[in-house]
Amino acid sequence: MKLVTLSAAVVLSGIVRLQAVEPPTHDFSGPLEQGWKVADGNWSLRDGRAVAEGKFCRLEKKDFTGQDVEVTADVAYVHDAPHAAAGIQVRLADDGTGYAAGLREIERGVDTRHGPWERPLVQLFRMEAGGWKLLQEAKVMNCRSGEMRKLKVQCKGSDIFVYYEDMQTPVIREFDENFQRPGRVALWKDTTGSAMFDNAVVSAASVTPQPSLRTDWSWVKGAIYVRSDAVNSVEMWHDYWDHVDTLDRELAYASAYGFNMVQVYLHWIVWDRHGEEYLKRIDDFLTRADWYGLKANLIFWDDCGHVEPSLDFKPPMPGRHNSQMMPNPSHRIRDNRAELEAHREKFRAYVQGIAGRFKDDRRISFWQLYNEAMGAKETYRTSETDANIDTLLRWTRGWVEETGTNIPLTATYGGFQGAKYADFPTYHSYCAEGQSLPNTDGGPEHLCTETLNRPHADLNKILTEMGGKNNGFVVWELMIGRDNCRYPWGHPDGPDEPAVPFHGVIYPDGHPWDVKEVRALAGEEAFGKAGLFRVSYHEGRFGKMMKESVTPLIEFKLGDEPGTGSPDASAGIGKDNFSMRWTGNFIPPESGRFTFSLASDGEVEMKIAGGIVAKGADGAKGGIELEKGKSYPMEIGYFHRAGNAFMRASWTTEKSGDTLLKAGRLDGSEK
Repeated sequence: MKLVTLSAAVVLSGIVRLQAVEPPTHDFSGPLEQGWKVADGNWSLRDGRAVAEGKFCRLEKKDFTGQDVEVTADVAYVHDAPHAAAGIQVRLADDGTGYAAGLREIERGVDTRHGPWERPLVQLFRMEAGGWKLLQEAKVMNCRSGEMRKLKVQCKGSDIFVYYEDMQTPVIREFDENFQRPGRVALWKDTTGSAMFDNAVVSAASVTPQPSLRTDWSWVKGAIYVRSDAVNSVEMWHDYWDHVDTLDRELAYASAYGFNMVQVYLHWIVWDRHGEEYLKRIDDFLTRADWYGLKANLIFWDDCGHVEPSLDFKPPMPGRHNSQMMPNPSHRIRDNRAELEAHREKFRAYVQGIAGRFKDDRRISFWQLYNEAMGAKETYRTSETDANIDTLLRWTRGWVEETGTNIPLTATYGGFQGAKYADFPTYHSYCAEGQSLPNTDGGPEHLCTETLNRPHADLNKILTEMGGKNNGFVVWELMIGRDNCRYPWGHPDGPDEPAVPFHGVIYPDGHPWDVKEVRALAGEEAFGKAGLFRVSYHEGRFGKMMKESVTPLIEFKLGDEPGTGSPDASAGIGKDNFSMRWTGNFIPPESGRFTFSLASDGEVEMKIAGGIVAKGADGAKGGIELEKGKSYPMEIGYFHRAGNAFMRASWTTEKSGDTLLKAGRLDGSEK
């Protein structure tokens, strides 16, 4: 086998090196059989290009096999419907296994204002005997049907690099150990439409760039966190110090149910208003998360949301998913090059202020440069948005690197623009009814940073499918609250509550929507050892039982808004005229007289070992002598009529100050 010819030796610093002559370019000006073999489909020459038509097509390079190879070609798919694809195959074996990279258009349409649009991706597949497995994909700019674009694939050892247009910086960096063997090289077209190829170059792999990180993220069981009483993350950071009790409580819930990471959106307008004070809030949050054994990842920019960013927060819009989410930066800035340039130094100060302050912080697992970086698909051909996003990504990576941080960087892959600027792959995974979760075949070096869309993908399905493939994950989201993500995408405005929350795991009073989900997350043994109360929910004053669940604490403030004023609207519980009963075991940490306090808006009653200790309207107090280490059965009832529902159960002794009431182990053990 001869991959390249070699010219005269070149002497550099006393070392003799051989300089490769440029391999020949195949421009298909001669017969197709000159250097190529039709393996599948219909191939012809047209205007000096190789053209594939009809069914699946593959054109193999003759008399060539190689493992560490580099293949470049001009490629175009041609079709009037989505899912046309064409590209390059490497390490191709007789059984059809190997790797395939290509351009694919996954969506297209015509907008009444902006005209035709499309959503093209670069994709990388591992071709297995049982079918192709998608390893990575990334959105690319200026690609459309019938227009030639340059594509390059490099393989070196277990690293694979895919380039689009810019032949110096890969769009995709993949680590995959499955097919480290010599194989053939081919050009391919999927079953839809036709494809054109020109200027194909096949050679040994040249110098390759920095590979993707080899980090194993399979340990991650994370959740996006927005405080349950905030409409968005901007509000959470803006009024941070007024709600630290809620933050602390909800992070305790995350830990109790088996999560080990929280994913948090930052926002530059909070930095713009609060400056260095913002760093104190972030530090306090990281300290609280760390106390509960939770790692964090922080997001600098995000394209989601359509509310103009401000520090004026409107209430949630009933029925509307994520109704008050604010993009970061404003789409007004993102979509206008002059505005983006005008904000450059402010954005630099924001990014470097935070990344510099926490550059070596062990509490942060990674930085996210940009979540779901993608402009409106309808303006793909007509706007400068995608180019501006690419610029902001490039700036932000540079700014973070200038701080000297040792924390890895990523930005969303999987149909978005972040891959080019990431140290390791992150993807989002949502599925339709009856489908498996997509994008999960890359292995533990990949991390899912968004998933969970009930009823199609609940936490049990995520644990089964992603855990089975050794993938870590971050669900959207920890809490079911005022950000309205309990409603599905596209839900009509209105007061009707979903019977199944689309996103979210835990309600503000601490009970999970589904006990089976958190039992699976924590594991059977850990769940049995957890300190949890059993809780039941009733209509009126302990009338019809609407739901049974568990909770680590008896502390909440529900407010009085429709939906979130209820402890669980999905169970048909209204925001007024409901009752709750907690049962469990209390194990005193010391002997002596305990004074129990039930701070509440409604009627309450506490029993310990069958005797009433405290009872009253609008809260109550009572005392009892208890013995250290002994397990005492406990029951607390609460009836809420109307208004702001709140409850807090705590105790004090001569030795100990006010302490939140916590239950003994759910399995009843005193150990």
